[in-house]
Formats: sequence, C-alpha cells, structure tokens
Amino acid sequence: MGDASFSEKLISMARFFVTKDNIEGSRGVLEGAELEHMRKVLRLRPGEDVVLFDDQGREHEAVIRSYGSRMAVLEIVRSYRPERESPLDVILAQAVGKGEKMDWVVEKATELGVCAILPFFSSYTIPKLEGEKIVKRRARWGKIALSAAKQSGRTKIPEVMEATDFAELIRRPWGCNLKLIFWAGASSEGLGRIKEGRHHIESALLAIGPEGGFSDEEVRRASDRGFVSVRLGSRIMRTETAALSALSVVQSLWGDMG
Repeated sequence: MGDASFSEKLISMARFFVTKDNIEGSRGVLEGAELEHMRKVLRLRPGEDVVLFDDQGREHEAVIRSYGSRMAVLEIVRSYRPERESPLDVILAQAVGKGEKMDWVVEKATELGVCAILPFFSSYTIPKLEGEKIVKRRARWGKIALSAAKQSGRTKIPEVMEATDFAELIRRPWGCNLKLIFWAGASSEGLGRIKEGRHHIESALLAIGPEGGFSDEEVRRASDRGFVSVRLGSRIMRTETAALSALSVVQSLWGDMG
C-alpha cells in the first residue's frame, strides 16, 4: 500500500478534503463546498473513484456510493499516509501586493510546501486593505491554498493567517529555528553562507517585503528581534518572484528539494 505506483495513482485522481470526523471505518462523508465541487463542478457520479485527504495527513482511496441533499457517502477502499510534506516547517510572511499578486503567491507557495502564510502590511505596502476587504481576501486566499494543495498532492493545507502589520510580525514569539528578512540592502552573504552555521533546522520564517522593499528602520527593528537580513543575488526582484525564489532556495538547503 505504500509503494510509489499506488501513491502516484492517488495524486492523479480527483481529490477532496475532509476532516477526520468525516471518516469512520470504511465510510466517508463529504459535505459543504467540497460536495458541491464533486457533484456540480466535476459532475462525478456514484461508482466513480476519488481520493479523500484528511486533517491528520492521511489519504483514502474511495468510491462514491450515493448522494443526499447535503452530503455524499463514500466507501473507503484503502487508506494511506504518504510522505509528500517537507520536513521543514516554513512560514511565509508576505507583504500584500497590488492586484492579484497575493493570489499567485499563495498558490505557488502552497505548491512549494509552506505550512502557513502570513499576509502583512509594512510602511511601503500598497494597498492598505482594511475591514471587510481583508476578511474577504483572506477567505479567497484560503480557497486558493486548498485548491493548490489538492492539485499538488499535498496532505496538509497551509493556514492563511489573519493579516497583521510589520510591527506585530516581528514582535511575535515565533519559536522558529531561523527568521529571515529578505532585503536588497543586505550584505553580499547569501543563504549558502547562513547554512554553514546551521546545517540542520526544522522551522523557518521568511519575511518578504512589498514592491518598495523594507525601509532601513524596519530592517533594523527586525534585526533587534532576531531576524537575519539576507539578499537574493544582485538583481532586483518583484515581490512575488522574491517569495518563490526564497522558498525554493530554503527548501533546497534545509527541506526536501535538495
């Protein structure tokens, strides 16, 4: 049940998220938005095979048996705990960008294995979303993270945390092994040099600034709170490019992409 071919088969099938409470023995139940996606978007019928993945990191090969008005009942054929999650717990603190840039970052960061995403606002952030607008955006980002987790075969959905400001971001007691703030004005020493003194870490926080970057004062305050400033080469990157480049390098050095 744990062989590669079985795992690949599960990835290629339609995937739906359930909580562990919706799996009991050989019976699974699908409700809410995932039920609507199964029945109305994909138009799957009883007798078709699907995969359920739960909030405990397990996958379940299942067969749709029946639809009710508010739920689908499925038969669990096999259960499996794959090893597709990175051993490195990465939190991406991403400054909210213009337009739909954050949508794209959430999707791709999920594919790159982050465990959580924290949107934040700093001194150079445009726009400054507040109230109902940021609540709606967070809900949208959560849906994007779920969709990307399903598409990429992940068994964990990254948490999209409540948006905050830069001061609160650096003030929180994160408890990560490494806290990085990516800044074009940092010394020429890159992540490779940082790894020389940290061969093994289990968790990291990456802070990526907005289009205008971080101010000198913000970097100084972050440094006082234990953040290490680092740059990504000599070229200026867009905020979304910097986020995905940083994630890729960190996963290569300490995660599962090396």
